[in-house]
Amino acid sequence: MSDPIRIALVAEGPTDGIVIGAAIGSILGAEPFVLKQLQPEESLAFGQLHGGWGGVYHWCRQAVLRAGGSLHNDPLFSSYDILIVHLDADVADAQYAEAGIVDPINDLPCAKACPPARDTTDQLRLVLVRWVGGLPLPQTLVWCTPTRCTETWVLTALYPNDSVVTSGTVECYATPHLRLQAKPKSGRLISGGRKITAVYRSRAFEVTQAWAELRGRCGEADRFSNDFEALI
Repeated sequence: MSDPIRIALVAEGPTDGIVIGAAIGSILGAEPFVLKQLQPEESLAFGQLHGGWGGVYHWCRQAVLRAGGSLHNDPLFSSYDILIVHLDADVADAQYAEAGIVDPINDLPCAKACPPARDTTDQLRLVLVRWVGGLPLPQTLVWCTPTRCTETWVLTALYPNDSVVTSGTVECYATPHLRLQAKPKSGRLISGGRKITAVYRSRAFEVTQAWAELRGRCGEADRFSNDFEALI
């Protein structure tokens, strides 16, 4: 039996990690893997890391400092086979000040008209490249940039007959979290604006089962899958 693939994840929040883990489960099938979420999590080196997209920013900048100027040189890659860095595409509408960040480049916001969704994620990935110290990128780095957020993927996977999903423009729908909040109480993932982590975990296998079909409806899900598959 082969050793499990060791995957590190930097993400905005714990529910994002659950959804991404479910996707990986579909992509790898029976191939064993271990997923370790580095952000947000307690860090021995840096203490309690920030959550949200600001937390991803801080993790990237701290990793660059640790690696001497570029993530490409980070010793992290001696412990993991793959590093996934997640950032929801709705961050492209944000300003650094919203996360309490002062950045001299100030390359946010960077959103483009949708559709196509990829125009915005292409711009956001350029921002991410800067956050991790520029080119060259580590060969085992995979970007994960759901449009507009991982809840778009969840809505598409769990409620494929929802009118927003069947419209063909679900990746441009601004508030999938509100759509999920309005679903039947049994199995509802978001209530009162709060994501219920336990329900995300309990329904993760449904996302895994639906991933192949979801890839056909969400271009960024397919893009993430293709980039991940290219490494394995």
